[in-house]
Order: sequence, then structure tokens, then C-alpha cells
Amino acid sequence: MSNIQFYLTIGIPTIAIMLGILMNAVQLNSINARFSGIDARFNSIDSRFSALEARLSNLESRMDARFNSVDARFNSLEVKFDTLIGKVVELDNRVTRIEAKLDIR
Repeated sequence: MSNIQFYLTIGIPTIAIMLGILMNAVQLNSINARFSGIDARFNSIDSRFSALEARLSNLESRMDARFNSVDARFNSLEVKFDTLIGKVVELDNRVTRIEAKLDIR
């Protein structure tokens, strides 16, 4: 075996292995770039969800304020209605006493 044959026997597989390693490194960089793109998209979606959550929280606080206002109005109406019913009962009692005194029925 001559020196050239020896160098070719050792050199060609070594070059093939080096090219394989280089191609693997290029593919890994490509995959990392894709994952970075996907991470950016997920971060974008996360920020959109955060904005939506803030809007829903704001809406919830506004609705709570409205419900509290409506509850206060209903409580006020309930007090007025109870007062009115009390006056009607009082009037009925007076009429019943007058009828009892006058023997009217």
C-alpha cells in the first residue's frame, strides 16, 4: 500500500465524518431557530391572554359595581314597600276598630 492510498483510506472517511458533524450542527441551529420562533409566538399569545384577562377583570369590577348599585336600589325599595305595607295594615286596623265601634260589617 502506497502513501497516497493510505492517506485516501484514512482521509475520505475522516472528511465524511467531519461533513456529517457539520451538517448535524447546521440542522441543530435550524431547529433552535424554529424553537425560538415558536417561543416568540407563545409569548405573543401569552401577552394577548394577559391583556384579555385584564379586560375581563375590569369588566368584572364594573359589573360588581353595577350589581351593588342595583342591590342598594332594591334594598331601598324594599324598605319603602315595607313601610307602605305597614301603613296599609295600620289603616286596616283603624277601619276594623271603627267598624267594631259602629257595629258595621
